[in-house]
Amino acid sequence: MLILPLTGKITKQNIPLVTIGIILMNCFIFFVLQSGDSRNYQKAYAFYFRSGLAKTEISRYLDYLQARQNHGPMHNQIPKRVNGKNMKVLFVKMQQDSTFIQKLRADRVITSDEEIYPQWKDLRTAYENLLAMVVGIRYGLTPAHQDFVRPVTYMFLHGSFMHLLGNMIFLWLVGCMLELGCGRWFYLVLYLVSGIFSAEFFALIYANSSAPLIGASGAISGLMGAFTVLYGKSKIKVFYSLGFYFNYARITAIVLLPIWIAKELFQLIFGSYTQVAYVAHIGGLIMGAFIGYLNVKIFHFMDETIFDEDPKEQIPRLLEKALDQIGKLDFEHARPILERVLELDPQNRDALTHLFNMDKINAQDDQFHQSASRLLQQLARGNDTHKELYNTYMDYFRSAKHLRLGRDLLFNIATVFSTHGYLREAERILIAFLHKYPGYQRLPTGVLNLARAYMKEGAALKAKKYLTIICKRYPDAPESQIARQFFNG
Repeated sequence: MLILPLTGKITKQNIPLVTIGIILMNCFIFFVLQSGDSRNYQKAYAFYFRSGLAKTEISRYLDYLQARQNHGPMHNQIPKRVNGKNMKVLFVKMQQDSTFIQKLRADRVITSDEEIYPQWKDLRTAYENLLAMVVGIRYGLTPAHQDFVRPVTYMFLHGSFMHLLGNMIFLWLVGCMLELGCGRWFYLVLYLVSGIFSAEFFALIYANSSAPLIGASGAISGLMGAFTVLYGKSKIKVFYSLGFYFNYARITAIVLLPIWIAKELFQLIFGSYTQVAYVAHIGGLIMGAFIGYLNVKIFHFMDETIFDEDPKEQIPRLLEKALDQIGKLDFEHARPILERVLELDPQNRDALTHLFNMDKINAQDDQFHQSASRLLQQLARGNDTHKELYNTYMDYFRSAKHLRLGRDLLFNIATVFSTHGYLREAERILIAFLHKYPGYQRLPTGVLNLARAYMKEGAALKAKKYLTIICKRYPDAPESQIARQFFNG
């Protein structure tokens, strides 16, 4: 099961710099500083088995298991001796046995009074030096060997590309929302403190563990805990997946916290052995929720409107509803829905087109002329809508007995037609202007544009006709001087 909260309020003026910085740091460490980890670990692993160290230590581990078997019931059958078939299986089991590893490193398995001790100690030191070259082991959190650095460094290390990818995707999704909602400094403190606490919580539960803990999951779980507390009463948009099914929904944010805690506990209790540290995740969730609570009660670093629905998000749903009503020929109920869309987005071309097509049924009604005017005005503004403008204008021209478009709009349509080669209709509009509105201020420019368009098309006679009109009717206009240059040239 996967649940991811979503928001769409990231803009160029509101870039989540801290989240981006953390992601870049994690990626740099993995791809640059950890680039040799796999090679160095394989080198240490090969040395362990080739040097004879494996045979010595695993034999002692088998003795240790057999001794425990003699003192109590053992669920797994223990082999009688170490051989090539079971050596690697026993090695993995030994690495997971923190109690034995702790005794081994404390010289309580192979003691200093044994003859093999000096040789074993040298090999063990060489092996651990090789392991120290693995960044993930050197700077990962090892509960049995605590210091002040590793509770911070472990959260910037990852064991594989998929480990890194999964964490960074979720860090982006949840981190961006908290950074936008609570501010960069609060968010950074939340991230680091949650990560450190998750490490200490893990170390408390597995105090003797010698296996290194790495990954940003604990810190990210802290973000999840804080998020659900800070925005618990908010309705948030989430993406959810059940494996074979996925969808979007709006839910109350606080619902996410128990879902995530239950998921982590379930995988911890019922899951098979895994490198995923669910205890650290739970620790991060607890600390993140606590810091979120302190923020609500004391600090108040919170934008409560971060998840308010953008009214424009309603538009696709409203358009779908309007189309359903139009399909039923229920124009009476479709109209207010489309008008609501235009309240949210006055330039919405789909809503304007639907209104135009609906009102075309009563072409003599004032409402049709209003719808046509709104749609044509929108189309005349676009750089790539000239074809749709032409088709809509011709549709309106054929449907209406008398055009009722404003002079400015009609002139703008003629300008678009001249520019894009619809010269017959541009000419018809401009001729009407010459008769009805000869003093229109922009008319000389429109006629000159038409003349140039005809000249471009190779229609010299037409071009000459309109250049002559400019010179005769508007002799003092700048366009007249340009027209004369064509004649003189």
